[in-house]
Amino acid sequence: MANIRSGIGAFDESIGGLPSGSIITFLGEADTGMTTCAEQILYQGLTEGRPAVYFTTGRSWEDVVGEMAVFGWNLDNYFEKRKMWFIDSFSMKREKISGEVSWDIGPANLLAKEFPRVITPLGTTTIVIDSLSDIIRSAPFPAVEQTLKILQNHVRSTGGLALLLASKGIHTEHIENTVQHLSDGVVDLSTEPFGSEDYARKMRVLKMPGALGDMKVYAYRVGPAGIEMAALHRVR
Repeated sequence: MANIRSGIGAFDESIGGLPSGSIITFLGEADTGMTTCAEQILYQGLTEGRPAVYFTTGRSWEDVVGEMAVFGWNLDNYFEKRKMWFIDSFSMKREKISGEVSWDIGPANLLAKEFPRVITPLGTTTIVIDSLSDIIRSAPFPAVEQTLKILQNHVRSTGGLALLLASKGIHTEHIENTVQHLSDGVVDLSTEPFGSEDYARKMRVLKMPGALGDMKVYAYRVGPAGIEMAALHRVR
């Protein structure tokens, strides 16, 4: 299995990138930089010619574009080349004017509906699902599991990469175990108290093809260039 550059030192400098044809799940909470991780990996793929699709449930596609621009990841050129696509479930949930029909069909149904139209024709693609937790809450889990299997088959057959963003501690053990089983890699992001006022961010690689046992925990920060590694060695 070949690796593809992620733009994040923890993966590129220690294991040579992320395995192509894989689903990588990021588990995190607020202020861990989880979405920044996904955006950085997505943008790295764009610079190397790999199209990208960002499925968003918790904010509009304009908000994502604006956030990425703060880090210098401008998407205008990729929109023009039709290399960058958004599937925006959030905007479909916006408050409607009285008397109008709501077209919100739910994140799970929207992803299943748009997958063959938007994602399949692009071939080798970086796909970000932000967030998997919202999708799980929107439909019976067997239906969500079937969609994940479709996603798995697509990235494996094309050599692409799927990044799933999920909140920690809100799903049942069965759901968490199933998602981790379907994922090729699982990365846990957390913040921990450090000193009197500061918080340290840690990235724990719980599962990843090619990751060595002594290089699975990394300190990082969210800086002007995105995710910046404080060390490329095991910490605590």
